Amino acid sequence: MIMRCEKSHTSASTPSVLRNEDGQWIILAGFAVSISLAVLIVLLNLSFMAGLQSSQAEIDFPIYELRELYDETYREMNTAAIQKNETDVINDTMANFGNLLSQLYRYHGQLVTVSVNTTMNYSETEYLNITTVTAALAFDDGITEYTEHLNSTSMTI
Repeated sequence: MIMRCEKSHTSASTPSVLRNEDGQWIILAGFAVSISLAVLIVLLNLSFMAGLQSSQAEIDFPIYELRELYDETYREMNTAAIQKNETDVINDTMANFGNLLSQLYRYHGQLVTVSVNTTMNYSETEYLNITTVTAALAFDDGITEYTEHLNSTSMTI
């Protein structure tokens, strides 16, 4: 019986666990997948936020307030032009309307101004009194600034 004596080379050789590189590739692949998922989640969140911001801009636009403001001012202009026969009376009526409207919208944190110009022409050949009321309507709520010019013409005999 021959006995062999083998000397272990623990200090000079690497252990067998470090020689097996399959586990390192699995860990590296796991890191790559997790980093790519993190990047994908960030991109999806950015796209959702962009969609939210664009839809929020449409929601923030005060379309109903502007429609109501336009309708009420136009109705008041037509009523004043039909019922009154003097430019001073029409201007005073619309100035009073503009002051009341400004106070009402001011309570809601919005700035509204109405400026009016009225002209009257009398046609002697056709015996018509033509009244033209022009109003400049300005709206500002801190986000939206809106200006519109309205015209109303009425003819009386």
